[in-house]
Amino acid sequence: MNKIIIVSITVATILLAVACGNKKSNQNESTDTPAVSSTTFKNVDNTVAEQINAVFQHYFHLKNGLVAADQNEAKAGAQGILSTINAVDVSKLTAEQKTIFDTQTGIIKENAQHIAETGDIKHQREHLGGLTNGVYALAKAFGGEKTLYYDYCPMANADKGGYWLSEKEEISNPYFGDEMLNCGETKEIIKR
Repeated sequence: MNKIIIVSITVATILLAVACGNKKSNQNESTDTPAVSSTTFKNVDNTVAEQINAVFQHYFHLKNGLVAADQNEAKAGAQGILSTINAVDVSKLTAEQKTIFDTQTGIIKENAQHIAETGDIKHQREHLGGLTNGVYALAKAFGGEKTLYYDYCPMANADKGGYWLSEKEEISNPYFGDEMLNCGETKEIIKR
């Protein structure tokens, strides 16, 4: 029975690696280029911009922890997100900015809380997509200090696909870590 399980896991891992490897080579032949977009709000209070940028930095800490399969680093990044997002001075936001911020912070807090409360890397990765949705919306609205990359892996979440934000152009997949580190492609480049 154990031999069957081990063989099944080995075959599944090989198939995933081959499938993702084939997608990557097809991507290199493609003429598709990532969409380039700019942020919605051009005038954001400097203090708020710094606070939101700190949220992005904690997100990257969390994401890089998942890339390294280090649940403690992912947890620390999630805790940083929670403390930083709660400290944003919403009184300095316009009504439109506040609406977007309030909508996304609920999503961000819920998923960051799950990641912060567990030491299970699989469970942390399950909440990366939801967290990314909220952080991506903030990035699209408020921007960051530098260019952000919105990346996608078609193999993540049981082949349903999964997105993440990155601070660098190179793909480092947080859904699989070193199992399929370079699986994915940049779908959008967000410039300030």
